[in-house]
Amino acid sequence: MKFSDVILNIESREGKRKSYDFSRMRALLKVLNNPHDGLKYLHVAGTNGKGSTSNFLYNILISEGYIVGLYTSPHLERYNERIMINGNEISDEDFTRLGKIVIDAEKQILDEFEVMTYFEFITAMAFLYFREKNCDYCVLEVGMGGLSDSTNVVAPKDKLMSFITPISMDHMQYLGNTVEEIAEQKAGIIVKNVDVVSSNKNKSVVEILKNKAERENAQYYDLDDVKIENLIIDDRGSEYTIKFKDETISNLKINLSGYYQLENSALTVMGVMQLRNKGLLKISDESIRNGLKNTFWAGRMERVNDSPMIILDGAHNFDGIQRLTENFRLFNYNKLYIITSILNDKEHDKMLLEFSKYADEIVLVSLETKRKTELDILREEAQKYCENVKVIDNLKLAIKDVINVSKRNDLIVIAGSLYLVSDTRKIIKEILKIN
Repeated sequence: MKFSDVILNIESREGKRKSYDFSRMRALLKVLNNPHDGLKYLHVAGTNGKGSTSNFLYNILISEGYIVGLYTSPHLERYNERIMINGNEISDEDFTRLGKIVIDAEKQILDEFEVMTYFEFITAMAFLYFREKNCDYCVLEVGMGGLSDSTNVVAPKDKLMSFITPISMDHMQYLGNTVEEIAEQKAGIIVKNVDVVSSNKNKSVVEILKNKAERENAQYYDLDDVKIENLIIDDRGSEYTIKFKDETISNLKINLSGYYQLENSALTVMGVMQLRNKGLLKISDESIRNGLKNTFWAGRMERVNDSPMIILDGAHNFDGIQRLTENFRLFNYNKLYIITSILNDKEHDKMLLEFSKYADEIVLVSLETKRKTELDILREEAQKYCENVKVIDNLKLAIKDVINVSKRNDLIVIAGSLYLVSDTRKIIKEILKIN
């Protein structure tokens, strides 16, 4: 079996999400000798910011010298990005080998269960890989929700802490039609006697999280429990001092731009400090500093050109777009061009309205996915709010067009979908070289 065969097998499962009760996942893992049991997990859920938070955690632990596994989704360019250990993606050879092991194991349970989902399959591969490499710690990013997510199969005894980033409206067809229903799903990663840290501010969401923590006898902390001092923030990142309980860590620096990345990093540091306070983690202040400083997360306020400035951001729901636009004030620019496309299961009308409050021109492009919103629909919505709307079906042509009409002190933002950011990263170097 070749690498491409495993990829085709995985992709054949896409869109086949099923009702979920862990029985299928547990049956598969049992055939695989339960590779997930006994590892130490840091579990991260939320609507926006969970990937960045996972990466901050991962890099802090690596800085202390631990062997650390990271499982995130989705990928931007290669499936291998989803499974990493100490800065290295899983190799094509290991991906192929473990994929075949999971395929063979699945055959043993098909008499009783349906085929594994796309996400279950890769999650099982991650558990196998982390077990093989004897990871000291594993950072697991929830795929969707939390309560019924396949990462939530880990036992409470193996979980050190739950991290919950801001919760908002997304994946409503699966998680619920109100933010409270979605919060109930995300709160599913809160388990008995395991502390939880949260960066949520919505009162109804906070109440749900606190109530779940109380029922599980889990200590709950949020950003109201920390104090941020000596803050310096600009378009390149942030520097600050954090105080939590009786401890202070100064000279913290992150190289990810945006107010929301400041929140993500503060949430991470608070969690790490609490783990250290409880004796569950040995970590130095210097490792925390180095981990934050060394964190890079592709496609999140990623600057790919300086003149004109071009920013790629994976914001793909309304709350994410609001968090993106609030950061525009960090940049000095003349005109703002936004190149965007949005999936059909997102609140695209509201997202385009938010973009229109800041954009001098919105350029709509097509996506190579069945989930895309047709350009005629996006055009009709965008033109309600913005005077200057262009439709250029081809992404490469759209980027070239905007670069050609922009000036050195303009800002170009490419955002609205992770598919869009992924496609842009594959072609942007070639475009910039030509221009």
